[in-house]
Amino acid sequence: PIILMWTFSIILLVSQRDLGTGSLIFAVFITLLYLATGQRRYLVIGGLLLIAGAALAYFLFDVVRLRVDSWIDPFADPSGRSFQIVQSLIAIADGGLFGRGFGIGAPTVIPVVHSDFVFAAILEEWGLIGGLAAIMLVAVIMLRGLRAAALARGNFRRLLAGGLAALVG
Repeated sequence: PIILMWTFSIILLVSQRDLGTGSLIFAVFITLLYLATGQRRYLVIGGLLLIAGAALAYFLFDVVRLRVDSWIDPFADPSGRSFQIVQSLIAIADGGLFGRGFGIGAPTVIPVVHSDFVFAAILEEWGLIGGLAAIMLVAVIMLRGLRAAALARGNFRRLLAGGLAALVG
C-alpha cells in the first residue's frame, strides 16, 4: 500500500507540478497507516519515500528546482523569481516582535498572500509573538485531535480523528 500511494503522489506531482499536494496526501496516508497498524517501520519507510520523491522532483522538474533554489537564496533574483519571498521577508521584518497591529499591516505587498504566504501576513500584523502563538494554537489543536484519536472507540473514529489531526498538523 505504501508504494501504491507513493506512486499516486508522484503521478499527482507530475500532473500538477506541485510538491505540496502530493506530499500532504502521502503524509496523511502514512499517519493513518501508522495509526491503523502501530508499526513504526511505516513511518520510516514513508519518510524515506517522501525524501526520495522530493529529490526526484527536484531533479526532474524545473518548477520545483526553481522554488527550492529561490528558497535557499532569495536575494539572487530579488525582483524576479524570488520577488514574493523577498517581499514576505520584508513584511516579517516589518512586523518585529509585537507586530504592526491587527489590520494595520500591508499584506497586499506580497503577491498571492492569500494562498502562499499567509503566515508572513500574520507575522507582519501580529509579530513574532503572535506568530508563535498561532503555531502553538495549531499544535494544540493537532495534539487534541491525536488525543481524541487515542481515546476513540472503534477503528473508524480513531482513524478519522487521527487523519484530521494529521491534516491540520
